[in-house]
Parts: sequence; structure tokens; C-alpha cells
Amino acid sequence: MNCITVHNLSFSYPGHIEVFNDLNFSVVNGEKAGITGPNGSGKSTLLLLLMGLLKKESGSINLWGKSVETPDDFRKARLKTGFLFQDPDDQLFLPTVEEDIAFALLNRGISRENAREKVDTLCETFRIGHLKKRIPFHLSWGQKRLVSLAGVLVTEPDLLMLDEPTAGVDDRVIETILAYIEGFSGTMLISSHDKAFLDSICTSRYRLLNNRLEKC
Repeated sequence: MNCITVHNLSFSYPGHIEVFNDLNFSVVNGEKAGITGPNGSGKSTLLLLLMGLLKKESGSINLWGKSVETPDDFRKARLKTGFLFQDPDDQLFLPTVEEDIAFALLNRGISRENAREKVDTLCETFRIGHLKKRIPFHLSWGQKRLVSLAGVLVTEPDLLMLDEPTAGVDDRVIETILAYIEGFSGTMLISSHDKAFLDSICTSRYRLLNNRLEKC
């Protein structure tokens, strides 16, 4: 069964800047798919469309065999999806690190005690426990990346979409990210220029170029 199916997807930015025209692709359940392609080819745009954060012009998006069209459809799909923005500053907005990581859990009605336990576990795994009381805005880029990823993984999503997860971070942060997501049992879709990272984690690779997404 496919986790993601896109059929004849079309999208343009204001000013008639076409990004996709009849794009087709699919990702099966459990696949760890990496997407490469030059800057401006639409990698980030594709992930935002799959999350419902941008509105397609035409075509269809199916997640787990169900069409997602309305805001409510995407809201329900996002309950099973973890999305890491390319820029962590787009993801972090609460006064402390621990509040940011716990936000999605509390928003879903999880008790503060259970949320705190999950947050503490991830902070230990990512070695960021000493940052829990810090203001996210004051962290380094690499620290922000780990906090953002912890906030995505804390809900234990079935589908994980990562937009340039290793951009601007050092080897230690990359090793920390790899150590965790290597054991992720769900489906992953990763947009990245880091071919070594994709080689380490992905079971399939796609290249996005000239409105075509082809296996490579």
C-alpha cells in the first residue's frame, strides 16, 4: 500500500511562477525516500503541498489511500505526520525548549505529566536536556535543529517528512540525527542536498528536475 500518492499535481506561485505541472509519484509504506535536485526545483514546495501548508492548483494527493482535499483532511493527516521545516526558526515559537517540544502533545490532549516524560526521554536521547529551560531563539542553529526534530518526533508519527535536516549543522548533530532516525520504523520523505546523509538513511532516491520526479 502507498503511504503517499500524487497524481497530476500542479502548482504555481503568485506571478505565474510554475513549479509543478502534472507531477506524479508515490511512496510505499515503510519506504525511506530521499529527494535531491537543484535549488528552486520545488523540493520544499512539494513537502509543503503534502502537508497542506500550500494549496495545489489541480491534481490529487492521497495519504494512506485516502484523498486529502480540505483543511480538515490535512489536519487529520497531520496527526500522523511529522514535518521538519528547513528553517528551525519557522518551527520554534514558545518561551522555552521544553514547551516547544511538548506543544504538539499538549495540543492533542496528552496530560502534562505524560508529555513531560516523553520530552525528557527525547532530550536525553538528543543530549539537549541542559537546554530545556532555555529560550529557543537564543540557541545555536544546530541546537535549534535538534529541538525542532525532537518536537516533530515526540508524537511518534507514522510519516516523517524532513526538509534539509542536515543543512548548516556540524558532524556531531548529524550523527545524533542519524542515530535516532535510523531506527524509525515508519515512512520517511527527506529533501536534502546531503548525498552522504541520504545514502546512510534512505532505501530509495528520487531526483526532482524540470517538473519530473524520477528514481535514481
